[in-house]
Amino acid sequence: MSGPAGQTEPFTDILVVCDGDPDDAEGVRRAAEIAARHGARLTALTVADCAGDIDHLAGFAGRGRTEIEDGLRADMLERLRATVKTARPQVTPDLAVAIGRPFRAIIADVLANGRDLVVKMAEPFDARHRYLFTSTDQHLLRKCPCPVWLAMPQATQPPASILAAIDLGDGDAAGQDPLNRTILSTAMRAAAATGATIHVTHVWEAPAEDLVRRWTDDAEEARRYTAAIEDRRRQALGALIAAMTAEHPEMAGALRPHLARGRPREVIPAHIDAMGADLLVIGTLGRTGVPGLIIGNTAEDVLNAVDCSVLTVKPPGYVSPLADHSH
Repeated sequence: MSGPAGQTEPFTDILVVCDGDPDDAEGVRRAAEIAARHGARLTALTVADCAGDIDHLAGFAGRGRTEIEDGLRADMLERLRATVKTARPQVTPDLAVAIGRPFRAIIADVLANGRDLVVKMAEPFDARHRYLFTSTDQHLLRKCPCPVWLAMPQATQPPASILAAIDLGDGDAAGQDPLNRTILSTAMRAAAATGATIHVTHVWEAPAEDLVRRWTDDAEEARRYTAAIEDRRRQALGALIAAMTAEHPEMAGALRPHLARGRPREVIPAHIDAMGADLLVIGTLGRTGVPGLIIGNTAEDVLNAVDCSVLTVKPPGYVSPLADHSH
């Protein structure tokens, strides 16, 4: 998603999802602010998940399915207009309605219209105002081909502080891993024109340390082992920052590297709190890009442990399983 050196490519076609919740107007406001900042087209979509009930309703009412659907679409459109009017957005969105499974309708719209960002308020799951990315959110995290911005109501918009979580391997010394570069370029897009700080964070572990301690007689061997891993990861992080700032020199002052040892599901939420991050940018698929697979349980655990908004991306070349209608 990078343009010529010194430029960060803006978002151009944004879809905001309205699912009938009280937060819908807030979602439209947030998406419109992003659209205004990027000069992007904005579309608001609402989906009725009642396709299985329409035949029953048509039979009960003595009307045809098409008539029932037309009436439902008209009612949905009127409610969507009212939501947009309440939001008083900076950019007036186009309006769209659909009937079916929400995640399928959202992804179908993305695929049909080439959207490059989906914005949606995160789904609440209990009375204590904690949020869990479940149901529609989880499907979007796994299967939506474009970045998905799941906004928390309490998160600052636009974000003033962004944490970009990257996963470095020992072979990343040149800073060319496609997923890491996509995470950073997307974080730059989110920070465009706002002056937001981007905390580029890699959490590393030394998985064989216990084995080294168990099988060597050299007390310093375990220390040398962990020090070598840390040094390689520090070099890889430096190479990635250098590569990205060479392409985007205007972002050089915004990128702050952080290297931390521990478990990502514990360290990343702690860093978000310590840095006051308003937005987490993270990849939701591993480098293999297997459709529908989130990165083990780690990314799920991280996403469900944070209180900030999240912006999730897929590796370059990812193809949604819903692009194949046989799935």
